[in-house]
Amino acid sequence: MNIEKLPLADWIDALIEWMQIYFKPLFSVISGTIEPTVDYFQRLLTLLPPIGTIVLITLLTWWITRFRVALFSLAGLLLIYNLGYWEESVETIALVLTSTIISIVIGIPFGLWTGRSQRVQQGVNPLLDFMQTMPSFVYLIPAVFFFSLGTVPGVIASVIFSMPPTIRLTALGLRQVSRELKEAADAFGSTSLQKLLKVEIPLAKPTIMAGVNQTIMLSLSMVVTASMIGAGGLGSIVLESITRLKVGKGFESGLAIVIIAIILDRLTQNMGKRKENGSRKSRKWIGGMVLVAVISLITASFFQTTGVEQKKKITLTYVNWVSEEASTHVVKKVLEDQGYKVELQEVEPGPMWDGVAKGSADAMVAAWLPTASKQYYDRYKDEVVNLGPNLKGTKQGLVVPDYVTINSYEQLNAYKEKFDNKIIGIDPGTGTMLFAKNTIKQYGLDMELVEGSDAAMTAALDQAIKQKKWIVVTGWTPHWMFVKYDLKYLEDPKGTFGPEEAIYTIVRKGLKEDMPEAYQILDRFYWTAKDMEEVMVQVEEGKTPDEAAANWVAEHQDQVKQWTAGLKQNQ
Repeated sequence: MNIEKLPLADWIDALIEWMQIYFKPLFSVISGTIEPTVDYFQRLLTLLPPIGTIVLITLLTWWITRFRVALFSLAGLLLIYNLGYWEESVETIALVLTSTIISIVIGIPFGLWTGRSQRVQQGVNPLLDFMQTMPSFVYLIPAVFFFSLGTVPGVIASVIFSMPPTIRLTALGLRQVSRELKEAADAFGSTSLQKLLKVEIPLAKPTIMAGVNQTIMLSLSMVVTASMIGAGGLGSIVLESITRLKVGKGFESGLAIVIIAIILDRLTQNMGKRKENGSRKSRKWIGGMVLVAVISLITASFFQTTGVEQKKKITLTYVNWVSEEASTHVVKKVLEDQGYKVELQEVEPGPMWDGVAKGSADAMVAAWLPTASKQYYDRYKDEVVNLGPNLKGTKQGLVVPDYVTINSYEQLNAYKEKFDNKIIGIDPGTGTMLFAKNTIKQYGLDMELVEGSDAAMTAALDQAIKQKKWIVVTGWTPHWMFVKYDLKYLEDPKGTFGPEEAIYTIVRKGLKEDMPEAYQILDRFYWTAKDMEEVMVQVEEGKTPDEAAANWVAEHQDQVKQWTAGLKQNQ
């Protein structure tokens, strides 16, 4: 029996579009609240030098917990600072604190209401089940559509994912208060509000704090997921490590997240406990000192205007491919030399285009046209400004090592066993992968297209070449692998990968009026495949993208001066 499929996806898309139109003022208010809150926490944690902040957090931990936990906090935070992840850790803590505050402000009142009403509990529980069982990645989709890129959608997704424990455990704590105590409060003439504030909440406090603790842990677990939409912090380093197969860097950033998680866990656990044996009294001097310092920092943060904030800030977004990493970091270095504060957002292709179209990102230098980025350009071309190509002569297709004896796509089926029946691809959803799927269909290839990442693809290629094994991968130029290995493109008689392409610079509408100097630099930015490969090779050899970009800029000053000629340095 043939039953017509419900157009559920179309209904959801229509609902999202309707909400984008009619709830835009509400979303603007939410963004206008969350973003300053995250910025405020970042200022609060960076007002002192890193060592000063570490000492203050250690003293706070000692006052609330025990000396051993404080010692661990000191050692752990010093390790994070030594590894060079302090700035990212501050961003992560700011995101977690903002998410937690919102979850508490919404979750505890809902939990109290749920704990006092059986009917409300029956209505809320299915919603909480839905929030906790829905894969966390799904929350990123509406968050991006409503709030575009950056910290705001990251916080929203974190709140939805992490708030249920606060509601559930607050309700549980209230229901666990004994009936005898409630009756005693009633007998002494307590009003409903007095009973709640004086009896029920104090007795439920340990359970409520356990819910807050779980909310913090879940918020921290969303850090990596939220980095996919430009939330930044330690999650972006973990994501880069995954996509680039940088095991050591991934371990370091993962360790930093674990240290922060343990510190926050011990702090919230001890906040819900009563201090024994007058331990808090014996450390009253620490509490007083910390209290004065924290109040001073909170006050100063409200009025702080740093040198960074005085600079004009520009946001560049890019996909985590070696080619786009190279070009974006070179542009970043040039803009910084002109006095701009540059923020980078490393995201997937769809959010990258959406961010520029909606204005949460200012520009990208990563649009492959006319074919690879066609699906996104067709959708957003009326909402962005195309400044033209910044690099010409790019190519993409199926690539094999030089020692592979075939030369055409039409020969792949005959030798598919030698390739283990696989074509090694990159990130799903990219234009290159869409063309690869079309190639399999058009040539009738009986081979599997393996999804992965740029780094996974090059790692598989490296292993195969070392063993002289046959391998076919999705490739493009410019790419450092063509410098390092002897490779060749297979011939594509049917032209399934499209014509020769160029990489274009795309900026948001209004950038020319808001930041004319930055606009002109982006408009003039142009280089060659050889230039890009110089940066990519340095990164592959172990330099950071910032170091490689700085080296290239220093060695090509004549070229850079053409991009910045006649421009006033931003102060």
